[in-house]
Formats: sequence, structure tokens, C-alpha cells
Amino acid sequence: MAYNVTIDLPSESTTASFMDVGIHDNVEMTKVEYGVSPNNNNEFIAFYFINSAGEKGSHTEWVPKGKDSDDQLKKELNQMSRIKQIVKTFVPADKFVFSANSFKEFAEKTISILGDAYKGVKIRVKFVYSGKYTSLPKPWKPRFIERMDNNGYYGEDKSSDSKIKILSIDPMTRQGDTNTGTPNPFATTMDAPANRNTELPF
Repeated sequence: MAYNVTIDLPSESTTASFMDVGIHDNVEMTKVEYGVSPNNNNEFIAFYFINSAGEKGSHTEWVPKGKDSDDQLKKELNQMSRIKQIVKTFVPADKFVFSANSFKEFAEKTISILGDAYKGVKIRVKFVYSGKYTSLPKPWKPRFIERMDNNGYYGEDKSSDSKIKILSIDPMTRQGDTNTGTPNPFATTMDAPANRNTELPF
């Protein structure tokens, strides 16, 4: 075998680049979609981001699965609060008011309310580790996303102070991972129920 090393040989700069943990300025949300994972039929809503350096990030919300009815309700409320924080960065909070009878309906109405309002809007986001991959934080408080133009949500008074902070509880290091391959932003260990038609308490 002959080895011919040339200037055109692919290098590390040609691989996909993902946003690392930390607070990122001048980010844009590029896409929101509802889908079903092909491997285990889990429904999800996913939010995609890119920063000024061309690094990409994503945040995926799956159908919540609680241990019992109280835990299920808690997980649903937390999920809705996280998504509401994203949505009201781009549209007035009073627009995100509706009822839905399934996760799919909830996701599709969320996407409809957002419309194109997020396109071209510069935002600041905090990414932390969620398992092996970076994502938005799981707790919906404190703030993890805000507009660059007013350091707040849509319609908030302008302020020079960012409300996003790195907290001691934020997972900023990847635990127990030896995988050095390209991250999969849709990776999850959550198993969603195959059939679910519970009315979500919006």
C-alpha cells in the first residue's frame, strides 16, 4: 500500500463542531421540529441552534414518563416550563396559552406559535451536559436562554445585565464517557410509552 499525504487530506477541521458547555453569545435558533425516533418510537420536539463560530447545538424534549401519576404530572409541568422559556424568548408569553390532548398536539401547537419569530434573532444560551451530550439544562429555573438585544424575553425592558449564570449544580463535565466520536444530539436513555393520550395540563 502507498501513502500519499497531500494538502487536501481531510483534517479535524472538516468534522462536525458542536457547542461545548458554557454560556454562548450571538446564537441563533435555526429550526424546531416534531418527530418520532426510528429506533424506539419515542416522540420528541427538538430545538436546533448555531453560534457565530458555526458550532451547532440542540435540545430535545421527549414524552415524559413518570413513576406514578404525581410524578408524571410533575415531569409534564417541568417540560412545559422549559419549553415556555424558549418560546417566550421569541413571542409574547400570553401567546403560549392553549390546551392539547397529546404530546404530538402540544409539540405541533408550540411550533405553530413560534412560526418564524425566532429566525435571525440573536440569543444567549447556556449549555450543560445531559448524559454524554451537551444540551440546555433540565431544570427550568433559573434562566438558560435570553435575547441579546434586551438580555431578557420578548418585550422585556432592556437591561445590560444577563440573567444567565453558571451554577454549582450545573453538570459542566461529562461523567464516565470514553466515547470520542461525534456526539448524537438525539441520544437518550428515556423510554417513552408507546401509546399515550393523556391531556396535558397547560
